[in-house]
Amino acid sequence: MNAETETLVVRKRGFFTLARDSREYMQSILPTEELVEELQRRHVDIFTFLERKWCCPLTEPSRTWAREEDNIAILNLKTYDEWWKNIGKKTRNVIRKADKSGIKTRVVEPSDKLAEEIWQIFNETPIRQDRGFPHYGVSLKDVKKGLQSAKNCTYIGAYLGDELIGFVQLVQGENIVVISQILSMQRHRDKAVNNSLVAKTIATIVNLHEEWVMYGRMGNHPSLDNFKLSNGFNKFTLTRYYVSLTSKGKIAVRMGLHRELKDVLPQAVKKPLFPIYNWISRTRMRIRLLAR
Repeated sequence: MNAETETLVVRKRGFFTLARDSREYMQSILPTEELVEELQRRHVDIFTFLERKWCCPLTEPSRTWAREEDNIAILNLKTYDEWWKNIGKKTRNVIRKADKSGIKTRVVEPSDKLAEEIWQIFNETPIRQDRGFPHYGVSLKDVKKGLQSAKNCTYIGAYLGDELIGFVQLVQGENIVVISQILSMQRHRDKAVNNSLVAKTIATIVNLHEEWVMYGRMGNHPSLDNFKLSNGFNKFTLTRYYVSLTSKGKIAVRMGLHRELKDVLPQAVKKPLFPIYNWISRTRMRIRLLAR
């Protein structure tokens, strides 16, 4: 398996399979002839990739590729002072509150100690932001393995005394730094730990001389979207392409089955469904815990 295909994520979707590259935000991915041949050997029906318009717009995309609108939360970063000014008074006061609460943030080197502290944060509570938390129940062994295998990563910790109560994982790519994870202890949520972590993240990225910062997508988690907006991130529209590799892939695209349901529904329709989705997520988590 070569470097171009070892990061492929392949999923079964009904009668067809869809593949993407997990590095698609960190570097530009294109369906080269070699990649297409490898995908066909793996019986992949559709390959999807996005156009990194913030740095590498495509000049002549193939007309045979299906196109859909996608998005990310992105920040065009110049200086820390400019970011501080743009986030607004309310968010600045929240960050100051964290400082007054005794929160200290710093870059942390990966270690067994950091892995154990992150593991404790993961396993603090099974419910976060009204939804089941997918990392709850993860083993310490898996957390250590994750830290050891992570590439181009920077970790930032938030400390209250000697205790790690929050962390950020940054992944540095080509013309982008991705906030892969930001998480803090629920029992300290009154101390604005996540806001303090974002502030340290911005300062760290400025020192890396990077201009673009990504923080996930927008549109599927209202409270998280508001947090991103208050910290200077904005919705950035992208084009996602779908390359049909087989007749099954062509049929799936023609029927519109290549897209996730959450991305097909208009925001006006999704909004009243969020409480229902949250309830289903919490219920699944409780069932999972009962089944242990």
